[in-house]
Amino acid sequence: MIQKAIQYPALIKYLKGYSNYSWLHYCDGTKVLVAKSLCYFEKKLPGFFRVHKTALVNPHYITDFMAPPGHKMSGSIRLKDGETLPVSRRRWNHLIDPMSVAMLQTSDVFTPAGHRVASEPAERPSAEPAKAARTLWVVMADEVKGGLLRQLIRERWPQWQIRVFETGSSLLKALSGVAEPESPGLMVLDGSELRSGVTLESIKGNLRFRRIPIVMLAPHGNPGQAEQGYASGANSVVVHSNDLTRFLQVLEKIFRYWLSVASAPVIAAITPSLAYNGRGRECIG
Repeated sequence: MIQKAIQYPALIKYLKGYSNYSWLHYCDGTKVLVAKSLCYFEKKLPGFFRVHKTALVNPHYITDFMAPPGHKMSGSIRLKDGETLPVSRRRWNHLIDPMSVAMLQTSDVFTPAGHRVASEPAERPSAEPAKAARTLWVVMADEVKGGLLRQLIRERWPQWQIRVFETGSSLLKALSGVAEPESPGLMVLDGSELRSGVTLESIKGNLRFRRIPIVMLAPHGNPGQAEQGYASGANSVVVHSNDLTRFLQVLEKIFRYWLSVASAPVIAAITPSLAYNGRGRECIG
C-alpha cells in the first residue's frame, strides 16, 4: 500500500501530517491516508521540501513564496492550483535558496513558438572537461503530463536533459537552429497535438535529423493513429491512458529502453544544401 502510494513521486503535490498518519495529496485532486508519519516520507522522498512540521511538498508544484510578514510569523508557499501552505519561521532561511532554484527549473516547462527552454545541466567539476549531455525533446500539449514527464526524467535519468514544447511547430523552429552537439538523442511527440503528423514527417524527411528516434504517443481511442505514425516513420507508437499513474508507467517503460538500453545516434554535420527530403524541398531549416 505505502510503496504503491509513492511509486511515482511526480504525482504527489504534498503530504500533510497528523501525528503518526499522513495524507498524500495528488495532482489529480485525490488524496490517500497512510499510517506513516511525515518523518518516514521525508526519508523516502528526499527531493521534497519539509516546509512545516505538518507539511512535505513536491517542489515542482511551487509557483511562489511569501516571506514571514513578522518576526514570529510563518511564511507561505503557493502551489500551481492556487493552494497555499505554511512555511515555518525556523525553516524559512534554510529553504529560500532551494525553493528559488526549484522554481527556476520548473518555470519554463513549455515553450511557445520562438522561445527556448532553459536546460538543466548537471553540476560538473570545473577541472574536468565537460561531456555533452544527451537531450530528450518532447512535444506535450497537456501541461500536467508535461510536468510529470519532466519530473520522471529528472528522478530516473538525471544524465539526460529535457526540453518540452507545447507545439510541434515550436519544436521544428528550435530544431532548425540547433547546433550539432545539442541535437536531441530522442524525441517524443504527443499524438493529440494537431500537427503531430506534420512534425513527424518533417523530421523524418530531413537528411540531417531523420535518424533521431521518435516515439509517438497515441491517445486512447484513436487506433488509426498507430498505422499513420508508423507510415510516417515513427520508431515506436504507444497508446497511453488518460489515467496519470498508467501514463507514467507507460512512459517509464519506454524510457527504460530508449534512454538506458538503446544507443542514441550522434547527428553529424551535413551541408545545408543537402538537407532536403526525397521530393526535393527542404523540410527543416
